Amino acid sequence: MKDKLKKITDKTIQDLLQNEIILPSSYFKYFDNNAKKISVALDDPQFENDFSDVLTEELNTINSYMKKALNNINILTKVTDYAQKAITEKDESKLKTVNSALVDMKSEINALRTQIYIDPLTKIFNRKWIYNQGITESGTFKSEGLLLFIDLTDCNYLTDKYGSLLADNVILFVAKFLKVKFKNEKISADIARYSNNHFVLFIKNETIADITSLIKNMQIELASTTLKSKSGLMFKTNFHFGMVQYSEIDSFQNKIEKAAALSIEEKERTDKLAV
Repeated sequence: MKDKLKKITDKTIQDLLQNEIILPSSYFKYFDNNAKKISVALDDPQFENDFSDVLTEELNTINSYMKKALNNINILTKVTDYAQKAITEKDESKLKTVNSALVDMKSEINALRTQIYIDPLTKIFNRKWIYNQGITESGTFKSEGLLLFIDLTDCNYLTDKYGSLLADNVILFVAKFLKVKFKNEKISADIARYSNNHFVLFIKNETIADITSLIKNMQIELASTTLKSKSGLMFKTNFHFGMVQYSEIDSFQNKIEKAAALSIEEKERTDKLAV
């Protein structure tokens, strides 16, 4: 049920991406429509039970995060007090103990950060990272750069025809493909999985012309790559994209809506050429 709820949520976000204003009524309307498409009856008593289980699981996860965070705060308090004494007494052995404790705590914090902000499938940033780390609390960017929106347009088709496992493998492949290409080009880019088949990249110190050229070359390379599933199925995949420039005062929501719209326009142009 959790996987179905995630798919419904992702599809609802995709549907609402073009809306400048999102009202609760709009969200529930799209959520209900997408639930029906995925064959989930919201008024089914079984759904209520399953939803309750998912909610309990999410609350337990949040509670686990809080316990770990509080534990690290308590450790930091003790280590600080210990460090003050060590500094006052000029005790090098105590300072080494403090340093060791800080190293351990840093490791725990990094592990916790990974659990919260890393997508479990692709191992890149997730949507939580975008809204909590990638942009400011007010919803604006932290610096200037380029926002690249990538849409894996055939994922829904692959899911419907061959199942979610194959689609997940395609998403994983493309995520690795993006990471490798940008790393090889030595381009600074934070890559995040925005929804099921959408990626968002925050790119710094580059021009739209240069990145557009790179992305088009990547499209050509990906389109000519034959993928093979474990069952022996041979197929190809590709993506469409939209890109906009942003500054520190710009709204992330406005820019991602524009980038998504450009991605749709590119798909429509490609589809016309293919006819």
